[in-house]
Parts: sequence; structure tokens; C-alpha cells
Amino acid sequence: MKTNTIAVDIYKDMLEKLKYHKEIIMHAFIKHGYYPSNEEVKAALEKVNSRLSLFEAYISRPGSYFNYTEINYCFDMIAKDIEILYRVIEEILTNELANLKLTVETALSEIENKAKHFSLRREEEINTTALGTTIYFQATDWKIDTLDQTFIIDLGTINFIEGIKIACIANVNDIDRSKISFKFENSNKDKSFYAEPYNHNNMHYYIPGQLEVNNHTFDLGETLIINDEMEIDFDLDPSSKYELAGGKNFMKVTSKRTGISYIEEIPLINGNGFYAAEDCYIEFFITDGTDGLLEYSFNMAPEHTNFSLQNGYVYIDKQVKRIYIDAQPGLSMAFNCTKGDIFAEVDDVVNPTNNSILYNGHKDIRDLVLREYVRSNLIAYNVKVYIDSTLVDITDSLESIVIKEI
Repeated sequence: MKTNTIAVDIYKDMLEKLKYHKEIIMHAFIKHGYYPSNEEVKAALEKVNSRLSLFEAYISRPGSYFNYTEINYCFDMIAKDIEILYRVIEEILTNELANLKLTVETALSEIENKAKHFSLRREEEINTTALGTTIYFQATDWKIDTLDQTFIIDLGTINFIEGIKIACIANVNDIDRSKISFKFENSNKDKSFYAEPYNHNNMHYYIPGQLEVNNHTFDLGETLIINDEMEIDFDLDPSSKYELAGGKNFMKVTSKRTGISYIEEIPLINGNGFYAAEDCYIEFFITDGTDGLLEYSFNMAPEHTNFSLQNGYVYIDKQVKRIYIDAQPGLSMAFNCTKGDIFAEVDDVVNPTNNSILYNGHKDIRDLVLREYVRSNLIAYNVKVYIDSTLVDITDSLESIVIKEI
């Protein structure tokens, strides 16, 4: 029993490194305007040797220049390795202390249940890290009722933040997803709703209500030269979520041939249009335009878009709506937004400190808006999962049920 526990904890240190590498890989993809599939992320992770430390040996030859950037990076990796080791050691010691307190009679069943729960949760977190933060996870101790040929699993009362986007994940063996549904019941019937399990079609839902947004503007000035990350002073609220928008009334154009990006003023209908001189990607974001429309005009169909080309407009269904166009040479376009603001970039603020944020966006963007999502309004739901099946007992088929904020 002791040997198995140690093996699991050693494996956990590898998982911590894989999580770190996965964040780096996802950030690299998304920074180039592309959201990767799980297969692409897994392929990139397979090239990583998680048995090795994050820090690699640094050799400096006599007479060479002192490269402070590489030295700082080495120190950062050493610190990250130490942080992972301390975290794993702390968990090992905590688990050992807990095991000592358990009696022999209760230890076997309790440890088996926890081992299953955390093993499944660890696997689920690795597979769905790109989706977002886990709000609810269950893999054992099911509360199940039956009605005819329907199993009803009661997840209890769960508090959600109003306005967030969620994905419901049901890992149930040998049951088709079409036979599974989630029911969110609120005391206000108008706010109750059903949800289907998340799948490759990105089935997601919004909790009724809307996050309150406070906008804070910054002007970087024309003379400031941006070559790398820069730090912007701002007192942050740890309970809030932050996004950084930049380039108001502009869009970002990226050449397929060179990979170089530049910003271009949004072309307006009844104004000056934009003409694509080469193959390029075009991207911009609409903020605070929920229930508004983005009207568009093209002289020909683009190679690809992330919206339908049937109606001549895009319905804005969220607080931040991304618009993406794969343009071929000769394509011209113009737009009109009936509600909200347009920005060339909108990025999550990753790993902020208490009093500053890091900006590493486009060097030509000078106007920034820090969007603060105030996450204080909670709404309670009794959540149940309905599974249609002819099985006598579904317990053995249940792996886990997860609800994530995405």
C-alpha cells in the first residue's frame, strides 16, 4: 500500500509539469488566433519529457556575453521546479498524516473511494484544462433515483456566478450522449433550463444574468517603444476576472506568408472598405454588444469565417464576440456594428499580481481598456442528471460528472 501511494505521488509531479507545458502550448496557439483541438495539444505534449526538470543545463563559454534574459529564464524554471517539488512533498506529507488518523476498518473503503475520485479528477483536469475552471466534480457517492427507464442523479445545490459560460461533462460508459441531459432548477422558473453534455460541437450554456463589467482605460502614449512584455500598475481585486482590450475601432491583419501582423482601421459600410492584397487572417472583437448586430458586406465569399454568411449580419450573443475571417487576395469587406465597441485584441489577463498586469500585445496598439468582470452575484441551482437506459444498475457505468466554467 505504501509503495503504491509513493508511485502515485511521483507521477503527480510529472502531471504538474505537463499542466505547465500545456498552458504554454495553449497560450502559443491562441496568441496566433488559433484554438487547437485536444488531439493537437496531445501531440505537442507527447514531445515533452515530463520526467526531466523544467530547468535545463545552461553553459556559458569564457568570453561570451552575459545573457541576462536566458539567466533570468533559468532562474524562473528552477523556481518553478522547486515550487512543484514543494507542492508534491506537501501533498505527500498531508496524505500520510491523514492515513495515520484513519482506523483500519474505515481506511480501506475511504481510501479506495478517494483514490478513484482523485484519479478520475486528475485525468479529467488534464483532458479538459483548455475548457476552463472546474466548478463541480463528482466520481463517487452517487445519489440515484429511478423513474421508469430513467436514472436521476441528484448533484445537490450548486452556486454559480451569474452570467458565466459553463460546459456540462458526463463521463458515462456505454451510454450515448443523446440519452443524457442536465436539469438546472431555480426557484424562479424562468431561470431554470436544461443542458446537453459538452461534445466536440462545443455545446455550452450561459447562467442567466450578466457579469457586471467595469472598464478602466490606459493610454500608452505615442513615444513608448514596446519590444516585449511591459508591466502596467493597477490594483486588482482577486475575486474579479480581467481581460485586456486594445485597438479600439481597429482590426488585426496577419499575413499568411510572413506571419507578421498589423492593425487596420475597421472598414465601414458607406465608408472606405478594406481590400486584401494577399492571403491573410483578419480578427477583431466586439465588446458589450449583446443582442446587437454586426452587419457585413463582402464582394465574394471568404475562404473561411467563424460566423454564417447566410444573413448578411452576425448576431452578437455574448459580452465579448470574436470575429475571424480567412481572406484570399481580392477580397474586400466593410462592417457596421449596431451595438458595442470593436477592438483589435481582447486577451485574458494571465497570472496578474495584486497591483499590476502584464501587457504583451501588438506594438502598434496604444489605447487599452482593462475589463473587470465583477463576480459577486451568485445564483443557486439544484442540478440533476437524467440518463435514459435499460440497465438495471448504472453505478458501474458512471465515471464522473463535471461542470466547468469556460
